[in-house]
Amino acid sequence: MKYLLFDENAISTYVSESRLQSIEYPDGLSFIKHICGKQSSEMFYNTRIEYTKDGILFVGRRKKENPPSEIDKHIFCIDLTSCALLNEETNPARLLNIIQKTFRLTLKIWNRYPFSASERINETKSILFPFSITDHHRLVIERSNQVPRLESRGIIFPLLAYKYNAEEPGQILDVVETDVLRQAGEEYAEKKYSLQNQLEIAQSSGEKTNNTSPLGYIEANMCVGRDDFIYWEYDRQLEALTESQRKVVEYGAIDTPLRVDGAAGTGKTISLIMRAYRLLTINREKKLPFHIIFFAHNESTALRNQEVFSLYKDSDYFLSLQSEQSICFTTLLAFCCKFAHIEETAIIESNAADAKTYQLMMIDEVVKHAHKTNRIKTYRPLLSPEVYSLFDTEKTDCTTLANMLQHEFSIQIKGRTDCSIESYLELETIPNGIPCKTKPEKELIFSLFVDYQKMLQVQGNFDVDDVTIEAISHLNAPIWRRKRQIEGYDYILADEMHLFNLNEQSVFHFLSKDLSTRNIPLCFALDYSQAIGDRGNVSHDYISSGSFGNVKEEKLCTLFRNSPQIIDFCASIAASGTLMFGTTFSNPYVNMQYHFTHAEEIKMQIPELHMYVNDDAMIADLANQLGELMKSLQCKPRDIAIIAFDSKWLSNEGVQLLEVITGKKYALLDQTVSVPSEQYILASPYAINGLEFHAVVLLGVDEGRLPQTTGTGDISQHFLKYSAYNMLYLSASRAKYRVTIMGSELKGESSCLEHAIKAETIHVKRHSDVISP
Repeated sequence: MKYLLFDENAISTYVSESRLQSIEYPDGLSFIKHICGKQSSEMFYNTRIEYTKDGILFVGRRKKENPPSEIDKHIFCIDLTSCALLNEETNPARLLNIIQKTFRLTLKIWNRYPFSASERINETKSILFPFSITDHHRLVIERSNQVPRLESRGIIFPLLAYKYNAEEPGQILDVVETDVLRQAGEEYAEKKYSLQNQLEIAQSSGEKTNNTSPLGYIEANMCVGRDDFIYWEYDRQLEALTESQRKVVEYGAIDTPLRVDGAAGTGKTISLIMRAYRLLTINREKKLPFHIIFFAHNESTALRNQEVFSLYKDSDYFLSLQSEQSICFTTLLAFCCKFAHIEETAIIESNAADAKTYQLMMIDEVVKHAHKTNRIKTYRPLLSPEVYSLFDTEKTDCTTLANMLQHEFSIQIKGRTDCSIESYLELETIPNGIPCKTKPEKELIFSLFVDYQKMLQVQGNFDVDDVTIEAISHLNAPIWRRKRQIEGYDYILADEMHLFNLNEQSVFHFLSKDLSTRNIPLCFALDYSQAIGDRGNVSHDYISSGSFGNVKEEKLCTLFRNSPQIIDFCASIAASGTLMFGTTFSNPYVNMQYHFTHAEEIKMQIPELHMYVNDDAMIADLANQLGELMKSLQCKPRDIAIIAFDSKWLSNEGVQLLEVITGKKYALLDQTVSVPSEQYILASPYAINGLEFHAVVLLGVDEGRLPQTTGTGDISQHFLKYSAYNMLYLSASRAKYRVTIMGSELKGESSCLEHAIKAETIHVKRHSDVISP
């Protein structure tokens, strides 16, 4: 096979069909098989694919315009004798990614649209870098092809892809041979009208021009990522899912765990919701009792999941806990409080941001008390220089130390031990925590933990881990063991599992009706790279250790929420984390696929970093940034989230100040779960997980705040930077079309963005002329 030839009508069709953007759809895989020459001539999505002696022609329906448009005169040819594109045949997802990006580049060339960061120009050559992070493969297109025999047959501006490799280009420009282009173009010119007539006849006779899948695929005309997807009927939603998403929804076994693994935006949550609805309807038809509990990490996400479910037929019946088939949407914390009979007023974790701040204040008091009583001084001869430097106020800021201790208390001591000194001494140190390795060092840290627990006890307060452990003690008691067979749940779903620590994850063991089985009837979704803390380190992964039984895993890789530009940016953040933290960081962007049609790309652009002279100038321009997003996206204020990385904007006083300066209305997400459409959402990165928006504005992203750099030593800075990467990735991945990042020049560009800026997955704009309020 010497060539693949596409006319512009065919290319326009292929980039606009959502089911041709991913091999997870049968038609996307079928399309790639055509690219590789593995099929035969057929009608396919309003195009005719014609196999010839030396290649394949892809011909679209001609446009009925008067006068005729030049679109019918444009062709794009891939010279397979010199372009090694089909070397990617062994990885169909990767090959489809290249083909679709190449199609978009050809349309930009013909329509004289601007190029993106992954598309370059070198004299008459256009160069595409399909994988912009660490893979240096490139495809080269020659734009100036002089083929008189094609011009005489009405073909103008033919494009030729003649090279694909990962080698650095030489100093001398390539000499491009056009023999294959001429041969393919003449074959196209000879058969063009006959093939277009076949398309017209098929269209007028009502013959289907799309593939018929052996899997019973029914064509859905709209993209699964459309904003109105949640309002579709269940059957229509099911038809629009990818193969892997549909496997999750229709997975047969309900007596074994099902793990749904995928990056942000891959449809994990909606797959879980649809699975729950399917199980309830099946059991209602069978007239069998069936009760489901659906966990989320925070109240806003739980409410959002319930709202999506409530749009289904008969949802009122299923949402009633008195029904024979029911579902309960809740948070794990709320469930544990209710089960352990703990009043919400006694919990410091009712508000994620405020609870974290209060915990840090308590830990800071514990450290100050240890200094006053000379406990730190006593231990000094027994501590390594690295550990002692953490307690040196000249080397480590008190807030930084409090963050690290809170992390050690929650993840290490409460999450991985039974809160005894014996277990803690045996525990292995994690790479991104406090490097305490000797017995005296661990004894010092544990003594601070004991003081922290005593302070909670004196105040009559509980943190999340206390509540969870208390609930587990009740769940593991004889009374619940007896009641469990009646009051337990037939199926458990957990969204954003990566946000639950080891104590919280162990709760799921005690909720099913059958206490004898080792396999838990649990379906859970997770993406470790979204977890703020050390959960990107999966070396002690409770889930993968077999604690839930024999877990079946489904990976979702079609990214249908984030635009390609946002995906590239998030991938560069994940790559930064991978480079910094080695094999312990889970990178979700190993094989990226896109799921946007050409029409949707109008709303998209590369993320932007706006740097201002100071915070006042930054806030003064916030209204302009929000106005521009509203205008270009044609959305409601509620569809835009402002994620603040400085606590001064996350208080009631901060909200009032923002409203006065910007003239906009904001709803603080930590204090409300129902936001009016005319208000923008203001949230901390700790409260935003599980939600999605048309656009996000990251406020206060600079070196002083993400990561914090004032008064940090080498060890503490390592921890803070790790957490900063997580928060940046998590926050940016909430957006579908736009990410706007705002920072202060006084603090400098965040080092977490260094890789993204270098990779040109974010554009930097400096505002030296913005007037302060």
